[in-house]
Amino acid sequence: MSDPSTEPPSDSPAAHTERWQEAVTRRVRALLRTAPLHAPERLQRLRDADLGSVDVRSLVLRALDVTIEEMGLGAGARRLDVHRAFGEMLAAGGSPLTREEAAGIADVVVDALLNEPRRTAFSEPYMDWSGDTPTQRQLEWKLLQEQELSDGRFVLQATTEGINVYTGMLEYDVRDAQVAEEAVLHAQVRRGRIRDAVQTARNARLRSIELQEQLVRLLKVVERDVAQLRWEVDIGQHLEASREHLGERMDAERKLRAMVSERRITASDADAPRLAELEDIIEDCLGRHMRLQGHVMRAVPAFLAEQERQIFRPRALVALPDLEADVLRPALGLPGGLLSDLTPDLLRAFLPAAAPACLYVPQLLDRLLAPPRQPVPEAVTVEDEVLELLEDVAPYYSAEDERLVAELLSEVDERGLAMTAALERIRARGAGPRASGLLVLKALHAFSPEGDTEGLETIRSGGTLHDEDYVGDELTLYRGTA
Repeated sequence: MSDPSTEPPSDSPAAHTERWQEAVTRRVRALLRTAPLHAPERLQRLRDADLGSVDVRSLVLRALDVTIEEMGLGAGARRLDVHRAFGEMLAAGGSPLTREEAAGIADVVVDALLNEPRRTAFSEPYMDWSGDTPTQRQLEWKLLQEQELSDGRFVLQATTEGINVYTGMLEYDVRDAQVAEEAVLHAQVRRGRIRDAVQTARNARLRSIELQEQLVRLLKVVERDVAQLRWEVDIGQHLEASREHLGERMDAERKLRAMVSERRITASDADAPRLAELEDIIEDCLGRHMRLQGHVMRAVPAFLAEQERQIFRPRALVALPDLEADVLRPALGLPGGLLSDLTPDLLRAFLPAAAPACLYVPQLLDRLLAPPRQPVPEAVTVEDEVLELLEDVAPYYSAEDERLVAELLSEVDERGLAMTAALERIRARGAGPRASGLLVLKALHAFSPEGDTEGLETIRSGGTLHDEDYVGDELTLYRGTA
């Protein structure tokens, strides 16, 4: 414990030395992270475009806004979502640009936030004053990144730095910000300031998304290269703090949800919709934190498994090139003849050596002529289940539907009836969607019958079906031989 007599007075310059050194470094890093937001303003294409009264910087923030909002609803934002938002924004600002031109402006802004064409992290040098002596360092960060989902779609996702830039709290810890906002939200609900509480809850949801991005990003680094992180510094303390923080947040959110539910009982007509929205936001944050807690609980065995898997993996002596930025783009700029000469060397460099496939005919014949393997029956113990009797369920198609379809099909003769005309005729007799669906099923069954169709046949007439509810080939119904 330090001796108070040896410490400088609180108002002396020595007492503020450590604070200003750390504060200046923190603010410089925060200032550098906003540089990509101003870069699109200097692009010639945006300077020449007639944007009306819309500032380029507001377009950049709108792109971040749409991305973070879609991250809260799903996996991220599609480029189409950004195109739509920019079109509405430019139209509101009086810009005469068409929808296609607005989409082009949106692509330019998104590419600038992705740091095209290389899509690498933004990098800026800065002076770090927090140590014993000023040190020149390099700051690297990303604002947006484009990810491919499992279904093949590409979406935009904001990084932790991008969310921090958007919320205006770059160097504040996300856990501290969540605690502060939940305290403000609790006070606003208790005092009846519902409109302000809804806005505070939206900010709290942004913090929840930011915390999720931090944890997911940490786990992705572990999966990619566990050697980049140290357990005692980067992971262990962070996971323990996140686990405690998530437990506290879920307790606080349950209490807030109960408070909002009680206020909805006696709320006025003006406050009831806002309270319902507030309850939905709190429920969304609670569900997100419960899922995050599951990630945190699985992070420790995941780290140990990745460490065991990667420790025996041979490591490359040099970093692999970026195929798009370092290979494809320079290759497309070469003359055709020079590229043809380089192609064999490129293929040898990027395609590993492999033995050609060999077909051994005698072995293939033996396998083809071998008798099929008989599965070994397994003894299955069937337990008698206690079943409950259900009441009779009404059939999907009513008697009236059956009557209308049967009446229409009885009118079909050897001259035939087109499916388009049959649907129009049965609707004119007051049939609903279920009767129309039953008619279509009967026609399809007659096209490929598996049983008795009572002489009804269906063939493809070669045209296109014209109907408001069904699409496909035109079919013709016949009675007898078509």
